[in-house]
Amino acid sequence: MMDRDDDPIAAFGSAEEGNEPLKPYMDVTLFETIDKQAQIDLLTPVFDAITLAGVDYDLKAQDSATGKRYTLLRDEKVVEVFVMDTSLTDNILAAIEKNKEAE
Repeated sequence: MMDRDDDPIAAFGSAEEGNEPLKPYMDVTLFETIDKQAQIDLLTPVFDAITLAGVDYDLKAQDSATGKRYTLLRDEKVVEVFVMDTSLTDNILAAIEKNKEAE
């Protein structure tokens, strides 16, 4: 978990580390349809949004038989589960907003 003082670069890597911190979140089974750079472009704003949303939020990635599953958590409780697709960013950002409004 991140402290409120942490910035996204400290939590998810730095320019020197490049995209290394995103590796566990990448779905290599989809590289033919959503290549590595596209996945980086989808994941980066997700982590920015999670960082801004606060320490209560977290995103976990699990492998499944059909590719990765992304679980958005708030206070360790599941908010919603996602798959890697071209709408991943929009879907997760919408879920964070919806969850925040439900407070």
